[in-house]
Amino acid sequence: YYDTYLPFLLEACNDENPDVRQAAVYGIGVCAEFGGSVFRPLVGEALSRLNVVIRHPNALHADNLMAYDNAVSALGKICQFHRDGIDAAQVVPAWLSCLPIKGDLIEAKLVHDQLCSMVERSDGELLGPNNQYLPKIVAVFAEVLCAGKDLATEQTASRMINLLRQLQQTLPPSTLASTWSSLQPQQLLALQSILSS
Repeated sequence: YYDTYLPFLLEACNDENPDVRQAAVYGIGVCAEFGGSVFRPLVGEALSRLNVVIRHPNALHADNLMAYDNAVSALGKICQFHRDGIDAAQVVPAWLSCLPIKGDLIEAKLVHDQLCSMVERSDGELLGPNNQYLPKIVAVFAEVLCAGKDLATEQTASRMINLLRQLQQTLPPSTLASTWSSLQPQQLLALQSILSS
């Protein structure tokens, strides 16, 4: 059914109706995760459709937020399951720049868990050359942890805390200092209390 179904799904990604957009980009995520080789030839097209949703000027407006969050989630699934078919050095950081997502709490938990897994395996494209994206990753962790139980499962939250503790122990002090300095004061305070408990 993919051949019949995917062209409609791709077209619906940019539908006027935000509910249709949300369903379509969610569907793209499902296809990216389970479609395997059938989805592979359409990865480029899927990326450009998702990009339109994510980069829309009103993407974060209340009406469009669920579609945005699901598009970000679908982008993450393409990074996870079709990395060999994308320019990962561009697409993975683009995905990271959209995080954290806060509207669709089901997708948020999945996406932030995926981020955790990527950090745990020291994903090169996620961390970037010379770990340049580390401050962004730490900022996302901080925001997710400060949001309580909404944006991550307890398990994901404890993995994030462990990762932050590892970073504290392994990063050069200067890198650590510049990473902390990029956080907002209340995030920094919250993180310090989480990490010291």
